Amino acid sequence: MTAKIYSIISGKGGTGSTTAVINIGAALAGFAQKTLIVDADLGMPTIGLMLGLETRITLHDVLSGEAEVRDAIYDGPNNLKVLPGSISLQSFMNTDQERLAEVIESVREDFEFILIDSPTGISKNSLSVISLADEIIQMMNPDIASLAGAMKVKAIADSMSKQFFGVIVNRTGTINNELSAERIETTLGLKILENLPEDPNVKNSVAFKAPAVVKYPGSPVSVGFNRLSAEIAGIKVPAVETFVEEKSKKQKGKRAFMSMKRK
Repeated sequence: MTAKIYSIISGKGGTGSTTAVINIGAALAGFAQKTLIVDADLGMPTIGLMLGLETRITLHDVLSGEAEVRDAIYDGPNNLKVLPGSISLQSFMNTDQERLAEVIESVREDFEFILIDSPTGISKNSLSVISLADEIIQMMNPDIASLAGAMKVKAIADSMSKQFFGVIVNRTGTINNELSAERIETTLGLKILENLPEDPNVKNSVAFKAPAVVKYPGSPVSVGFNRLSAEIAGIKVPAVETFVEEKSKKQKGKRAFMSMKRK
């Protein structure tokens, strides 16, 4: 068993790449795939906080040579494994990010999938995350600034001869004049894996320190993440009705009942 490594990259902040890493990872683990997620945003790691993990040893300790990587891996939801970072400034200052590839390689035989959360934008840290990927998943919002950031990431990854799995367009339905799917795919030369709507259950799940796919499995975003994760794992799953579809059916049923009463 040798893990396939996916780096999830965003050229601009606010696209939801960390949320994607957590939810795709939890969904893959829920499909009985041995999965590790890695918080490689060494400057601003948040995965541990978002999952409510009590961490003593982190990726930063491993990169500074003070701990072994297996001591920094924690249990997450659905038997997901998590390698979180430290929010300590001192830990960041002591980190040798050049060791990241060595650390990932040392656990690669233990998993089927490794998902790496990259820092936003272009930096030495993000370039190292791109270099580790077997395939890259690009995260963006459907606006021009996010597309510009995605274009820069795509150009750099192409120069490194890296393969892209595709692009996730997140937080759709929030603004007028959103970029069309056709424009995004044509500009980036990538297929859109999922169009994920703005979904209040994402923020609610963070408040509960749980992935949306676990806390709100029928929500629109969770259905999208599960569908994408099944594609990554090569698993065929039946269509799942979303929370929105269920709500719509209930409302239609209620209107029909009221109409019958008036008759």
